[in-house]
Amino acid sequence: MTYEYKCDSCGTVFEINATVAEKARGLRPECPICASPEATQVYSSMALFSRSRSGGGTPPCCGPGSGSGRC
Repeated sequence: MTYEYKCDSCGTVFEINATVAEKARGLRPECPICASPEATQVYSSMALFSRSRSGGGTPPCCGPGSGSGRC
């Protein structure tokens, strides 16, 4: 899976690929810019929509019957 992190030291946002098992063991990614091991996981809006209960993965404003069909 791909996880997104933000470096607590320099503010760089970066992605890492790791297994669910690696994440469960306490993954501590290193910033690719300043090499700091202090980073906080961030959650993008796309990740939140893809995990919605509707299963469609599409924001409600973009679905059928939403008028213009544009967000």
